Amino acid sequence: MDTKRLALISTFTALAVASRVVLSALPNIKLNSFLTMTAGILTDPYSGFLIGSLSMVISDALFFGLGFWSPITAFFMGLNGFLAGLFWHNKSKLSRLELASGGLLLTVFYDLATSILTMIPFVKPNVLLYTVLIGLFIPSPYPMGPAHEFTTSLLMGTLAPSIIRSVRRGGFGER
Repeated sequence: MDTKRLALISTFTALAVASRVVLSALPNIKLNSFLTMTAGILTDPYSGFLIGSLSMVISDALFFGLGFWSPITAFFMGLNGFLAGLFWHNKSKLSRLELASGGLLLTVFYDLATSILTMIPFVKPNVLLYTVLIGLFIPSPYPMGPAHEFTTSLLMGTLAPSIIRSVRRGGFGER
């Protein structure tokens, strides 16, 4: 691994950890998903997985506390980075609409998967899916899932293309 690549992985991991901690007061407004997917696109699927999973484990260990949910959220955030890298790493032209809609779908997948798996110990199997859907989409003061999904989609469609172009132009990241 060359030093530029290592620096890019370290920078995105640190940004994702810091953003998760700093934005913890705003429920489900997370830059972590956006940063993980962008990093997966810039590096490769495997590094995207590493960045996503490390950002969750490190921020849990340092700030939120490690628990049974940590491996679940780490795996699925890593999977988001892996899938973003798999879908868009080798593409030279990235459409804003494609990134926004892909970011939305990957974040919905993350939210549903982590909610279902972390609720299993607490909810009867016959009401698990209903409990997760209600918990993600109906709580007050605003729905948690859509807040996370909308901000990630918005950031993927607006900021990610410029960041990817700038980092690639600077000689960092692979194409």
